Amino acid sequence: MRLTFGTLHLAHTMNNPTLPTLDDPENLSDKAASAWERATEKEVAAEAGRAWNNTKEKAAEALHSSQRYVREHLGSSVLGVFGAGMVVGALLAWTVAHEQRNDTAENIHRFLARLGRKLNLD
Repeated sequence: MRLTFGTLHLAHTMNNPTLPTLDDPENLSDKAASAWERATEKEVAAEAGRAWNNTKEKAAEALHSSQRYVREHLGSSVLGVFGAGMVVGALLAWTVAHEQRNDTAENIHRFLARLGRKLNLD
């Protein structure tokens, strides 16, 4: 028998179909199943740790790179931030104006409906 932890596959050199494999945990004994689950949990935890460390390293590199760029190109960075602020401000102003316009249209419609009822124009 051979057990490889890289792929978590238990195989017999003679390809014995009655031999339980880790791909089918229902055929394993309770001890073997719990050992398989612990090994899987450890591998998942280790991989998650490696991914987290890799992400932290890349984020730190991106932070240092952006700080260096801002220091080297201060004028264009300030103008870029100013332009982005103007775009965001324009979008917010348009959204607020659009909502007020809808509210105003609804208020006018309600006013005219009440006026029509008072004047019996229905």
